[in-house]
Amino acid sequence: MNILGRVKKIPGGLLIVPMLIAAVINTAFPSLFQIGDPTTALFTSKGTMVLIGMILLVSGTQLNLSQLVTTLKRAGVLCVSRIMISVLIGWAFVHFFGIGGIGGVSAVAFIAVLTSSNPGLYLALMNSYGDHVDRAAFGILNLIAVPIIPVMILNSASGVGIDYASVIATLLPFLIGILLGNLDSSIQKMFAPGTLILLPFLGTSFGSNIDLRVAFQSSLSGLLVTVLFLFLCMLPLIGIDRVVLRRPGYAAAATCSVAGLSMVVPSMAAGFDPAYAPYVETAVAQIAFAVILTSIVVPYVVRRLALQSLSNKRNEAF
Repeated sequence: MNILGRVKKIPGGLLIVPMLIAAVINTAFPSLFQIGDPTTALFTSKGTMVLIGMILLVSGTQLNLSQLVTTLKRAGVLCVSRIMISVLIGWAFVHFFGIGGIGGVSAVAFIAVLTSSNPGLYLALMNSYGDHVDRAAFGILNLIAVPIIPVMILNSASGVGIDYASVIATLLPFLIGILLGNLDSSIQKMFAPGTLILLPFLGTSFGSNIDLRVAFQSSLSGLLVTVLFLFLCMLPLIGIDRVVLRRPGYAAAATCSVAGLSMVVPSMAAGFDPAYAPYVETAVAQIAFAVILTSIVVPYVVRRLALQSLSNKRNEAF
């Protein structure tokens, strides 16, 4: 039946297709994934962090120390730029529109989406279009994908600082992978196909937390927050990638997808400040819609930029 071949033809398909299938199952049969372990642990958000930890370790084994400076240069510029964009625009949004926001989009929904990044989808796309340096950047990208960043922006006035423990916990599996891969090249070879194997499970764990009915109830406001995100975040980041790093921009675009993990941000923010509590339910629905929409749009933007880059190289060769 060549199921795998058809899935691979879809940009980021190894993650997106399982995510959408899991979302449909969770919507139609919400208790199916909750029947108990090991099913629940394997196919729901209960195992998301385990899978991310495994992918971090595996991707670390593929990073040669000789490539570390190049990786830090590419990923570091994109990550720092992403955080600066999120902080400046997030503060401006709250300043001009307050926490209630505009057009039905609250500050908590807007900032959760603005700061979000789906490293799993990034890795799936870079496996198709990027090089080894782009793929190694997965470990660094995970540092800006933690929910504490939007919560810090939302609650900056309350003095919420950087959660250094989360930063260290994210880096440790990646660093262990780098150490193992560079000590023994056979370990590097053994783990080489690891990310391709783990991506469908990560997609399933994201999708099992999405209720499509809830997501589409806020489709108009969800569409608005997604368009704002793509316009205010993706376009500037592609420009930075091209001007500063002299790259085609597809890696920058690949970082601009909304992760399912961002749906926990509204509840976390409300836990720090009860003022956000009235917006939690609507914000979760809007974020879920943004997760679905960016998972479809971003891969095709990345594909177009990658093919455009390939075409330009061929023209230069002639």
